[in-house]
Amino acid sequence: MKISVNWLKDFVPSITSDISSLVDQLTFLGLEVEDVITKKLPDSLVVVGKVQEVKPHPNADRLKICQVDAGEVEPLQIVCGASNVAEGQLVPVAMIGAKLETPEGDSFTIKKSKIRGERSFGMICAADELGLSDDHSGIMVLEEHCEIGRPVASYLDADTILDIAVTPNRPDVLSHLGVAREMVGTAQVALPEACNVDFSGSENLVTIKNSDACPYYTGIVIRNAAVKESPSWLKQKIESIGLRPKNNIVDITNYVLHALGQPLHAFDLLKLQGESVQVRTDVSGSIVAINQEAYELQPGMPVICDQEKPVAIAGIMGGYDSAVSEATTDILLESAYFSPGVVRKASKILGLTSDSAYRFERGIDPGNVRFAAQCAVKLILELAGGEITEAEEAGSVPPGSITVALRPERANEILGCSIPMEKMVSMLEYIGFFMTANEKDENLIFTVPSFRVDVEQEIDLIEEIARLEGYNNIAASERMVASYPQSRENPEYFPDYLRSVMIGLQFREILTNPLITKRDALQFEQQAVPVLNPISEGLEVLRPSLVPTMLKVISHNIKHGIRNMRLFEVAHSFFTLNEEDDAAKSMTEKEQLVFAITGSRYPVNWARKKEQVDFFDMKGSVEMLLGKLNLLDKSSLNIYNESTLSITCDWKGEDKTLKLHAGKVQQIAPELLEAFDIDQPVFVAEIDTEVLERSFTLNVCYEPPSRYPVVERDLSFILPEGLEVQKLVDCVKTSDVLISSVRVFDLFERELENSGGKVERSIALSLNITDHSGTLKEEKVKKILQKVMENAESRLGAVIRQV
Repeated sequence: MKISVNWLKDFVPSITSDISSLVDQLTFLGLEVEDVITKKLPDSLVVVGKVQEVKPHPNADRLKICQVDAGEVEPLQIVCGASNVAEGQLVPVAMIGAKLETPEGDSFTIKKSKIRGERSFGMICAADELGLSDDHSGIMVLEEHCEIGRPVASYLDADTILDIAVTPNRPDVLSHLGVAREMVGTAQVALPEACNVDFSGSENLVTIKNSDACPYYTGIVIRNAAVKESPSWLKQKIESIGLRPKNNIVDITNYVLHALGQPLHAFDLLKLQGESVQVRTDVSGSIVAINQEAYELQPGMPVICDQEKPVAIAGIMGGYDSAVSEATTDILLESAYFSPGVVRKASKILGLTSDSAYRFERGIDPGNVRFAAQCAVKLILELAGGEITEAEEAGSVPPGSITVALRPERANEILGCSIPMEKMVSMLEYIGFFMTANEKDENLIFTVPSFRVDVEQEIDLIEEIARLEGYNNIAASERMVASYPQSRENPEYFPDYLRSVMIGLQFREILTNPLITKRDALQFEQQAVPVLNPISEGLEVLRPSLVPTMLKVISHNIKHGIRNMRLFEVAHSFFTLNEEDDAAKSMTEKEQLVFAITGSRYPVNWARKKEQVDFFDMKGSVEMLLGKLNLLDKSSLNIYNESTLSITCDWKGEDKTLKLHAGKVQQIAPELLEAFDIDQPVFVAEIDTEVLERSFTLNVCYEPPSRYPVVERDLSFILPEGLEVQKLVDCVKTSDVLISSVRVFDLFERELENSGGKVERSIALSLNITDHSGTLKEEKVKKILQKVMENAESRLGAVIRQV
């Protein structure tokens, strides 16, 4: 929100001229000043000139040759391309030698020139060329009281604009009045003059058909008004905060909005069928708004209608057909209170926002509705003339004042300080709270001002006391007492425990946005979950996997010279189920762990050869994770295809053991790497954290080593085509309870003769056979090996290789 310091002076004439002190004061009050924009006055060689003659340029249709009196002995000939230049105007003229700045910040000097063969001795300026606003629709026309030849800067006030970040819970400071109240207190603020309006003179002007959406509405009819250009003081106010003046009526409504925080709207009364309005929420159809865009209205949206059609989207934007124009003579001025939730929902559905909606959806001051309307009426009567012929208020003002109890002792306990009760009362009364009761110094009862819609309970008052006291004035606690449990059977929050494990494995955590582009999402899932109102083209859908955001981070780092990475993230991915007609029920989300490695296997070292990570580095990292979670013996990594391993975990139920699919380990395909602009191999594991949590346990049973010798035997099997090695390992290990471990130690392949290229594959396994009850005898070992060979052949078709 932009605040003009000059405009603030209307409410606080004694405001400090020291901008740095002002910024510090606002920041300590919780109003963070993000930017300070000091507007420069035009060069002293930009003077007031009067256009004496305008004639067409002989060599250009869009240019004109002007004779301008700039206070010199002879009029200046200036070539001008503005369409609105006319004889008799007072205009800013940049003389030879004047320095101007472009919107990009570059400066240039006005020189004598020839434009299409005609000499030009200066420049007639638009407002944006002088840095006074963004308006470049035509040259700037000055007021009639300006003196020819005098510097334009002498008629302008140097202004400073403060760009303030306002939190969503403080709609009361979304105006110059609100900021002024924070700076000097409510009692010291100078309020603008208002016109006394009698609202009892009409009964047919306004009808509210849904009091929940609009509890209170005022309408004032002003007839025989003259819609014209605003005076310079009003245009300067509007332009100072980045708005473009339109006409005196619209400028007044914008002025009141930013001065007092109350949105207003002016209708052309003669364009309203029946010359009356209704507030409804049962309208279906379309409306063309002031921005000349068409919007489809739905039941539930707050709409202002005349007797036939919608004429405005209540609280958000007026209609184009009923807007005030230069031909307007009769005006209906609206000032109302619309329920925040209704406006917020309609704004979201329509994808339409405005300065009015920004305030209504946060909550305006219900006690300010009438006063703001009366201030606007006074300005309209002064600047546009006319007379009030009708005024009506419908509904009732929402109860804006509530009472909240404060315990001073409790406030000091929470803040860790000792602020006297009298000082607490003084601080709260300073910003508009009023103490209505004092119950033996234990409970102070305060009436909350109507503009503080965020204060509802005691802790809110305590926060106000801390803010006004100054957080820097509250001393930090000298000591902290904390107790920690001696032990914990299970992690209190498994994802955090998982993060600590990954950090211990030397991976670095990243945090990414769950919103990604549709193009990226479609490379992983054909039906991504769309966002109803995407905030930008690059944030259109919810990610169906954590891999695309991981690849974006890797790509970004590579472009900045970082090629060796071990990264992880624990976050949610989102899926479409296609099982329900209801869109919300057809979508689900899942928490996953993704981690990736890329680049060199080891840090750069003079004594070690540089090696790139490979698939087995990733596989090893997964096994280390499973080992840390005590899942290595209860899980397996199975070959899914040539670049992917599938991870399964055993989960023991009440009467059976289930194999749960936990995730996968993969090398990212070259075409995906190219899509993300990555020029080196990337290996990724993506694991379902819910499966890990269900299978995981911290209870580890210690099994002592056997007191008797372990027997080791090697077997070599010829595998049938297509058989996974892991299945052979599992088959061998489960053949007898005495087989404690099975390890693959050799692979041999040969092409068979006269087989058309058929390859025979043999796997050599090393078996450890352990008996805790006694020394194994050769006969028992032979029986175990015989059982292994029989199971391998009968279940898998794997036979012992004959040497």
